[in-house]
Amino acid sequence: MDPGGVRVVICTYNSHHDVSRAIESCLREGVSPAHVTVVDNASSDGTPELVQRSHPEVRLLAEDHNLGFAAAVNRGARGTGGASVLLLNPDAELEPGALREMLGALAADPRRGAISPRVIRPDGRLDPACRRRFPSPQVALWRLTGLSRLRPGSSRFGAYNLSHLPIEQPMPVDSGTGACLLIRRPLFDSVGGLDEGYYMYGEDLELCWQLRQRGAQVWYQPTAVVIHRKGRSSEQVALPMLVHFHRSMWRFYRLHYMRGAGAALAPAVAAGILLRLAALLLLNSARPHPRVSP
Repeated sequence: MDPGGVRVVICTYNSHHDVSRAIESCLREGVSPAHVTVVDNASSDGTPELVQRSHPEVRLLAEDHNLGFAAAVNRGARGTGGASVLLLNPDAELEPGALREMLGALAADPRRGAISPRVIRPDGRLDPACRRRFPSPQVALWRLTGLSRLRPGSSRFGAYNLSHLPIEQPMPVDSGTGACLLIRRPLFDSVGGLDEGYYMYGEDLELCWQLRQRGAQVWYQPTAVVIHRKGRSSEQVALPMLVHFHRSMWRFYRLHYMRGAGAALAPAVAAGILLRLAALLLLNSARPHPRVSP
């Protein structure tokens, strides 16, 4: 498939050590540098200068303050045209052929509105966020109580990250991850891009929810492989990012599950989110390098 219709948006924050790999992986896949936009959220480590110096043909939007992920992506995507939009983290890198596989999967079925590739960590482990179910009250309960980690092979307890299913299995999923997600441009525009009510985290779940509400399918394509050096930017400011992460969890629940049984369970879900945040803050206090993910 021709990558000429793809418009890539990379949102950076102090990503000096990673962003060149992300850009170059897109160029190797045949994307024109003029079709790659980097939106820098007021980095202090020289990221925008590096991009300007190393990739002068790439479109660079350097902000004077941190807009947050969703707002920065929307600014980068606005007015760029193209048949599809590829969201790519600066700490993610397309493996050879990944974009071709994603475009092929998108073209194979008009019902598919977005393609989520197989996203892996540098050690080869799957980044489970690349194939998820929506966090319904029951799914959220298994996740917040830790049962999803204790029983990953269970179809009930492993439902959120589909950990009971083979990673080589292509399938429709509820959501992929904003670390790398290919979306049809008309659909991306029809939902208004990413929801800027999410400053950081949760906006990919929300986008996929909105796509599903329009009858579009999110498809997991494991033959498209992306390496994700996860958390390189967010872990520089782990405390506020942890707060944003858990605030986004609650916002998604409040927007979509505050009715019927979901409303009755809301106090327990809110308490679970706060307890999870407190536990991770305590855990991070004992770590030499604090993390946002457990």
